[in-house]
Amino acid sequence: MSALVRAELLKIRTTRSWWAYLIVIVLLTGIAVAGQIGSSDNAERSTLQFQIDLADTVGLAVLIAIILGISVITTEFRHGTTTPTFLAAPRREQVIFAKTIAATIVAIGFALLSLLVAVAVALPWLAIVDATTHFGDSEILKQLAQAILSVVLWALIGVAIGTLVQSQVAALVGTLVWIFVVETLVIVLFEWLPLAGAVAYLPFRALDAADGTGGEDLLSYGAGVAVSLGWIALIGAAGTERTRRRDIT
Repeated sequence: MSALVRAELLKIRTTRSWWAYLIVIVLLTGIAVAGQIGSSDNAERSTLQFQIDLADTVGLAVLIAIILGISVITTEFRHGTTTPTFLAAPRREQVIFAKTIAATIVAIGFALLSLLVAVAVALPWLAIVDATTHFGDSEILKQLAQAILSVVLWALIGVAIGTLVQSQVAALVGTLVWIFVVETLVIVLFEWLPLAGAVAYLPFRALDAADGTGGEDLLSYGAGVAVSLGWIALIGAAGTERTRRRDIT
């Protein structure tokens, strides 16, 4: 299994999109942190809540994480490398599991990179304006841990979606359409029926609850993580079964 995981990590590192992932994370986080600090006054910058909000910028990596998760599966089908992959490792469930582990490792790396950028931008800026920092506070550390777990969950649901859909374009576009259009329409429909209580259990609403920031009509943090894992397991199981039965030539 360790050899399979190393092989999957090598595949990720040697794709052309690898550097694009890193550059986008650096730019998104840097701009977000700079925007938050630049648009606030010194009194606000010194508050614990403001710096907790800065820690939340690590969660911007979720968008790249889900793209990564989808791509580690669908790239194989797009470029026809599934045949040699499954010939080298005939137990397809092991290949999917190895890809899941690799995506998890890289997602954690993405979150840590985002954290590094946030710290590199925030610390000097806050020091220059003589703002009081709370970066060692337990609330900030807790928020960082929750944000990192959120990035991992988004990567895992990406792997699950990629395993089920398998077409790269369909998986990527379909996921974006679901997030920004379909789920919104489902929410409106549920509230009209009325089934408003079920809205919080939709997959990406649950993922929103699992980032630790809270919000109106969202599940509690623990419930959000549990429901997110349930969706990941359900979609992943269906995708694994489809992959297991698919004729690969």
